[in-house]
Amino acid sequence: MKHRLPIKLISVALAASALSVALATACGDSQSAQQLPESSTADVLPPTVTPTPPVSEFAPVGQPEPFMIDDLELVGLDGWFNSDPLSVDELLDSGRVVLLDFWTYTCVNCVRTFPYLSAWHETYREYGLTVIGVHSPEFEFEKLPLNVQRAIERYGISYPVALDGGKETWERYGNRFWPSKYLIGASGEVVFRHFGEGGYDETESVIRTELEAAGNDLSGVARSNVAEPRRSEGAHTVTRELYGGYSNSYLSDGLYAGQDVYYDAPDVEIEYSDDGTRRHGQFYLDGAWTNSANSVVTAIRSGSDSAYFAFDFFATSVNAVLGNAIVGQNGGEEAVHEVVVELDGRPLLPEEAGVDIEWDLDGSSVLRVRETRLYQIVELPRFGKHELKLATNSEGLAIYTVTFGIFEFGP
Repeated sequence: MKHRLPIKLISVALAASALSVALATACGDSQSAQQLPESSTADVLPPTVTPTPPVSEFAPVGQPEPFMIDDLELVGLDGWFNSDPLSVDELLDSGRVVLLDFWTYTCVNCVRTFPYLSAWHETYREYGLTVIGVHSPEFEFEKLPLNVQRAIERYGISYPVALDGGKETWERYGNRFWPSKYLIGASGEVVFRHFGEGGYDETESVIRTELEAAGNDLSGVARSNVAEPRRSEGAHTVTRELYGGYSNSYLSDGLYAGQDVYYDAPDVEIEYSDDGTRRHGQFYLDGAWTNSANSVVTAIRSGSDSAYFAFDFFATSVNAVLGNAIVGQNGGEEAVHEVVVELDGRPLLPEEAGVDIEWDLDGSSVLRVRETRLYQIVELPRFGKHELKLATNSEGLAIYTVTFGIFEFGP
């Protein structure tokens, strides 16, 4: 069974209320963050992006024109978690409605959507809905099945997950964003697309409409109930996503590194000296680091040496993708890196700390990086401007990205 479109497109763009401040790649100006219109009531962030999305809060995000696709089947997969292999064609032939969610486990925007996907899976799976997470990686280490399995367990994902390590299904669907949702009705058409966070009520309404159209009685089924995070009071801006690697820093909208020496040559070890300069939307290094394609890596040669990664930010939460520069063939990690975290020159207080923070016997707030993943570092009770410093005396610590949130709780 093959399905040829044009797609009956119920929603192509994010609703105005679903889109907030643009992160990193939507902002080429390192001197200021994206501003929210004063009248905005938006309370979510746009998706992690591959190309640059529109910077307007009300612009469509994604592919506004109808597109043709010969076959909706998932292709080039490396395996499945939480399920035997599934076929979209067979699911549609049996009258199921299919929700595909393209995600990757280091994407904080994806992490924020997991509670809604899980709630829809639990609420509607007995009424004809099949949720499939299509894991399409951004970084090489995200291709390792063991790493994906750990993420599935960490976030409590129970719906089926397909491993799209080569991004063949991603390409078949012409996808460009994490996260992206495609709802396929029992008619065999993609009836709804949504890119990024937000739009949860709208998405669930379309799910219910399609399930009822497929002959399922939802008269006694209540809508799912997930507490949606609210934007912190006074959150008028947010710092863009920071990329450690030169593959993004050399782009015209990059310049994530604040020190000129970073750009002299790629893949070189440099002894950095931080003079205290800070420009918003850039990071600053001290000590020995190597700038690699996707991360900046400590090049410390002695336990008596140290290095740090520092930046100013406007946000309530700070998250970072950290890991080891060398990862074992089967996803095994080669070392544990201890990272001392300082907020405005002092340790984090318990009420300021993300879930991955620990404290040592000296009272320092620390991260212990045992695997390459997204770490939740800071979760402040109030929005504000601060400086964060990540210091270590460990060789081979890789910093891939740093992302920020503006919500009252969560990453």
